Amino acid sequence: MVPAVMAAVTGRDFLSIPARLPGHARYRVRGESYPGIIPAKEAGTEGILYLDLDPAAVNRLDDFEGEWYERVPVRVLTLEGKTAEADTYVFRVEHRHLLTAEAWDREIFESKHLKAFLQAYRGFQDRR
Repeated sequence: MVPAVMAAVTGRDFLSIPARLPGHARYRVRGESYPGIIPAKEAGTEGILYLDLDPAAVNRLDDFEGEWYERVPVRVLTLEGKTAEADTYVFRVEHRHLLTAEAWDREIFESKHLKAFLQAYRGFQDRR
């Protein structure tokens, strides 16, 4: 959702477009600044569709997301109203008790937490 995090994790910048993920909601993880997405029939989540990811980038994302998340295929809607196939990382059922009832806010994350988040995950970045 945040290009700076994507670049830090994958080591690359990818073309991207805004998209909406229907049937999912995004909440803040308890005690953390980052979110978890879960299925929610009446919800929809705004996001970014990254284009043309290579297998190395996907592997790095899998490692970064870790055991709390599962990569699942989804269909997203672009601003033009087109449907696109994508993958997203959904919070695993067995860890959902770690989510708050508070919706995650990208602007708050970027303004208050992004710098510290990138510092905390610097070791991951250095493994490239």
